[in-house]
Amino acid sequence: MHSRKHPASVGNTHETMKEEPTEDTDVMTTADEDSETGKLLPLHRRNANDKIGPPGKASSTSSMPPPPTQSKKIGTALFYATSSLGVIFANKIVLSTFKFPSVQTLALLQFTSTTLALKVASMLGYVNLLPISVKGVKSILPLSTCYLLNILTGLSATQNLSLPMMVLLRRASILMTMLLEKWMLNSEPSKTVQLSVGLMLGGALVAATGDLSFNLVGYVVIFFNDLFTALNGVILKRTSEEYKKSKMTVLYLNSLLSAIGVSVIIMLKPGEVERVQNFDLWSNSSFVTYLVFASLMGSVLNLAIFLCTSTNSALTTTVVGCLKNVLTSYIGMFVGGDYIFSWLSFLGINISIAGSLVYARATFKG
Repeated sequence: MHSRKHPASVGNTHETMKEEPTEDTDVMTTADEDSETGKLLPLHRRNANDKIGPPGKASSTSSMPPPPTQSKKIGTALFYATSSLGVIFANKIVLSTFKFPSVQTLALLQFTSTTLALKVASMLGYVNLLPISVKGVKSILPLSTCYLLNILTGLSATQNLSLPMMVLLRRASILMTMLLEKWMLNSEPSKTVQLSVGLMLGGALVAATGDLSFNLVGYVVIFFNDLFTALNGVILKRTSEEYKKSKMTVLYLNSLLSAIGVSVIIMLKPGEVERVQNFDLWSNSSFVTYLVFASLMGSVLNLAIFLCTSTNSALTTTVVGCLKNVLTSYIGMFVGGDYIFSWLSFLGINISIAGSLVYARATFKG
C-alpha cells in the first residue's frame, strides 16, 4: 500500500522503500568492520553452543550472520517488488473501484494481520520474538510513528490519485532518501545514481504538467507520503545497525504499535466507525475477497519491505519500488477508472521509467 524502504512504502501499502547509493554501500571498510559488525541485527538469538573466542581472536563459531550475498540482495528486492504489485492493485480496487471509505480501517487490518502472523510463527517456532520491554518500545517508537504515517498517507494517495500519477509522484521520495542517507548515514550516491534520479524526477514533472485528472488533495498527500517513505527507510536502516534485536521482533513491535496507533485514530475521528459499519458492500463477495487479500498481502509486504531494507539500504528499497512501478504505471491506466490519458503525461511516465532502469543497472551491476 501503500508506502518508499522499510518507504517504499510502502505504500503503498505501501510499499514504501530503499536503495543502494553506491555500489559498495553495504561493504564496510577494514577499519570499521569489527566495530560495525556488532551493531547488525541478528535474525535469531545466539545459540548456547556458539563459542566466543578470547578478545582479539576470531571466535570459532561466529555469533553474527554473514554479510548478505548479492543473490540474497536481489532476492529480497524481487520479493518486495512482487508483493508490492499484488497489494497496490488490491488496495486500489478496494479504495477506488469499490470506494471503501476508510483508509484507516484498511491499514488496521494490514497491521493486525502482520502482528498475528508473526505471533503465530513465533509460537510455532519459525521465528524468535524477544520479550517486549519498555526500553524496546521506546527505541522503536520513532520508527513505528513514521511507518504509520507512511502507510496512511500512501493509502490516501492511492484513493485520491490514479495509479500512474501516484507512482510517478512518488519519485520524489528517492531524492529525499538520498538527502536523508547523506545526513543521517553519511552515504554518498554515485554520479550515475544522481543523474538517474534527476531523470526520474524530470519525467515526473513533465507528467504532472499533463495530468488531466489533477487532484490537489492527492498531490498534497503524496508529498507527505514521499517524506515519510524516505524517513521510514532511513530510520529503519539506522535501527537495524544500532540495536541488537531480532529483525522479526522489530517488525512485530512496529506493526503492533502502528495497529494501536491507528485504532486510536479510528476511535477519535468523528463518524469513522459509522462509515465503516454502514458501508453497503459488506455483502458483496468480490469486495470482501479483495479486502481480505489486501489485508493479508499487507503482512507479506511489511515483511518484504523490512527484509529488503535491512539486507540492502534505504535508497535501494525506494528505487526497487519505482522499478516495480514500471508495471504499475502501465497496468494502472486500466485499474481504478480514474486515469485520463494525455500525451504529455504519457511522455513523462516513460522518461521517468527510463531513469528507473538506468538506476537499477547502476545499483545492481557487478
